[in-house]
Amino acid sequence: MMIVFIITSCGSDFFDINTDPNNPSEANPALILPAIQTAYVSATLRNVNRASAALVDQLHDANYGRWDIRESQFNDDWNGFYADALQDIEILIGKAEESALPGYLGSAKLQKAYIYSILVDLWGDVPFSEALQSDNPVYDKGEDIYPTILALIDEALTDLSNYDSNPLDISSASDIIYNGDIDKWIMMGNSLKLKMLNQMRLVDPAGVTGEINTLIAGGDLISSNGDDFQFYFGSGIAPQNAHPRWVDDYNAGGRSGYFSNHFFIKLTGGSDRKPEDYLNLSPNVQYGIKDPRLRYYFFRQALSQPEGSPNIPCEFNQVDCFYFYTGNGYLGRDRGDNSVGPADVAVSTKWGVYPAGGLFDADNAKPLTVNDGTGQGIHPMITNFMVKFIMAEAALTLGTNGDPRTLLEEGMRASISKVMAFGESRDNVSADYRPTTSDIDLYINTVLGKYDAADNEGKLEIIIDQAYVANFGNGIESYNNYRRTGYPVLKPVVDNNEAGPFPVRLIYVVDEIGANKNVPADKMITVPVFWDK
Repeated sequence: MMIVFIITSCGSDFFDINTDPNNPSEANPALILPAIQTAYVSATLRNVNRASAALVDQLHDANYGRWDIRESQFNDDWNGFYADALQDIEILIGKAEESALPGYLGSAKLQKAYIYSILVDLWGDVPFSEALQSDNPVYDKGEDIYPTILALIDEALTDLSNYDSNPLDISSASDIIYNGDIDKWIMMGNSLKLKMLNQMRLVDPAGVTGEINTLIAGGDLISSNGDDFQFYFGSGIAPQNAHPRWVDDYNAGGRSGYFSNHFFIKLTGGSDRKPEDYLNLSPNVQYGIKDPRLRYYFFRQALSQPEGSPNIPCEFNQVDCFYFYTGNGYLGRDRGDNSVGPADVAVSTKWGVYPAGGLFDADNAKPLTVNDGTGQGIHPMITNFMVKFIMAEAALTLGTNGDPRTLLEEGMRASISKVMAFGESRDNVSADYRPTTSDIDLYINTVLGKYDAADNEGKLEIIIDQAYVANFGNGIESYNNYRRTGYPVLKPVVDNNEAGPFPVRLIYVVDEIGANKNVPADKMITVPVFWDK
């Protein structure tokens, strides 16, 4: 399902909606809801998602990859969450209550809960009880906000249970995410609750165990790829409504970003072109086999680079090279490398068909242009595979219902099938390069063999490592998992002595620091959020 909305650029004003979402003339729910959904996805994809992915070494960023987090970097994101999305949600809630529209009411509350859960996960203490009511709202503690969010989810689920197909209620045309499907909103609410409960397992293991089991027994969780809570992009250039990463990589004048060499090597299985000590990770997650999602995630603009070429000065020599070339055309950078390398716009590896709506890699390397791909990507927020990995983690660590090994396998298969189906819906995937059933089974059985041989800690590492690979496109969830579990194990920053302390939360933004006297002075990026023990 696609919807047309307006985007101006891939910078700080990434989305720009036809009707001012903060001043709707008639508070029409059918106009407010898509404005809300566009606003919070816009806020997420400006910098917080990019920063999170760079912090866990999926994307390369010279600043975030060196843990250089500044007050100005997330200003537009913060304002997008509060001034745009949350403000409109309050308008929608009021209109839905006034007009007795439980579909709009319940979905608005669930999206409010999702946004605040992200804010707490990223910043810890944030404005909540007085948010949007004062120029100087107090900062509520994250551990106090989470229970209130969980209660809000329950409220929303009650609202949705009262839905009676009122034709004026939530319409398919107004709902970019679920096309007005109330049953899917209910599954999203329960799955969000599951995610938050598991997030708290280190601080309240006894309390969350029973609640997780209740959710599992209820059965109303996201359980198929068709239920996924995700945002759909269009393919427009003028007006622009395509996926921002496709805009970055497929338009003239862009294509300046890099992926992480660490992530390349993980998905390629550890090419024999790399030095043996490059990854230096736990043997649990060195599978030695190509990931079936590789050609869907990345598109190579060149299949190889000869040693000593103008683009690749040398290989496997960190002293003389601008960056570490992993081989086979997968050209990225090492974690935190801030050197100025040669111009490589036409040869560096870019976003593929999943999730950005670019091209499938069929060894058809070429410099990318705006005529390649469609930009009809997605932003996955809570998915079937994510639910399976969460349930696997909880079963392993808390003893909740379900077999963690079975759930791990279900999560892997759900991710691979989602990526393949999406890729084939957006590009011509040649049968010569499409993973076969045997390819997929070999990969999954290799991972499960590692799982069977590992102790419990190693099993947890494998579950989180597979979630890390599957969550490509959603760096926030990988950043959450890394802080909660310590996995995946990551390569140190290049010139590690120059890197600051690893940020276990994001820094408060410059607008708040300058205008709100209640911004906590003692919350530094080295102080964990409440669920991160």
